[in-house]
Amino acid sequence: MFIDKSPEELTSIFVNNLLTTNRGFNYFVDWNNVKGYEQYLVEIHALDVLVGCESDTEFKRRFEDLLTKLPKTILLFPYLFGLAKEERKKLNKGKNKLTIIQDEIDSADKLTYSFPENITTLTKEQINIYYDFFVQMGLKTLYQKIIEKSTLDYIIGVLVGMDSNGRKNRGGSAFELACQPIFEKECKKHNLLLLAQTKFQKLQAFGFNISQDIANRKADFIVVDVRNKKAINFEVNFYNGTGSKPEEIIDSYINRQNDLNATGIGFSLVTDGKECWNNASNQLNKGFRHLKYLQNFHMLKHGMLDEILTSIFA
Repeated sequence: MFIDKSPEELTSIFVNNLLTTNRGFNYFVDWNNVKGYEQYLVEIHALDVLVGCESDTEFKRRFEDLLTKLPKTILLFPYLFGLAKEERKKLNKGKNKLTIIQDEIDSADKLTYSFPENITTLTKEQINIYYDFFVQMGLKTLYQKIIEKSTLDYIIGVLVGMDSNGRKNRGGSAFELACQPIFEKECKKHNLLLLAQTKFQKLQAFGFNISQDIANRKADFIVVDVRNKKAINFEVNFYNGTGSKPEEIIDSYINRQNDLNATGIGFSLVTDGKECWNNASNQLNKGFRHLKYLQNFHMLKHGMLDEILTSIFA
């Protein structure tokens, strides 16, 4: 279907099937990050006793009763105001304290709060400190005026929102995320090992003789036939056109292919992006002449990956 076609034919297929975006479904929310609260379900549901309690006196009484009976409820406070996952972990492990500065003239410059996961009891004085924290942080208002039914639903919403806000951290790897399921399906079909985001030196564990020239280079994906000691590196890149120079891109990957071939490892470039490649037919022709396996998302998805794996590992 693909690998036996001429460079001109492949260039035409490539250009006629370019993407304008690198975002798959798994770009928008990483649902693996929407977790961590499960061990506190009892405390989460217990917090619902504060929902809609408009009487300040009754609110404080319920708060004090809750923390007296379930002191681990304080571990949920960082979830309620959207503290980052890594900061929450450090607080829970007792490595850090939450420090907050104050602007009132007759007050301490800063206050510190602990949220250790090994908490077993709280004194009345400690409960008063956490109550003041709850009020100052706006969580009392959250429960009196904003949350209508469920603390659990609110926490899940916070975690989804935080992860969505972190999309910029997935921006550079969005195309890899979109392609990875295709690699996983094909590797399963061919009974091959898939390594993602790893250095070539990892192949030494499977008996490969990896030169120092490439050992510390990082690969997007490496497909490995462990039993027969064969491997191919797939580099996956999406270019939006801004600052992208097709000639330099193609030349750099020709050099990479040569370095890998000298070590007995195959190479394929998976690249896409209409703004970069739509008017780069000459460079694509060069790429298809000198790169053994050049493809875009359409080609990867519609048979070329299967052809490559069959050709190399059959």
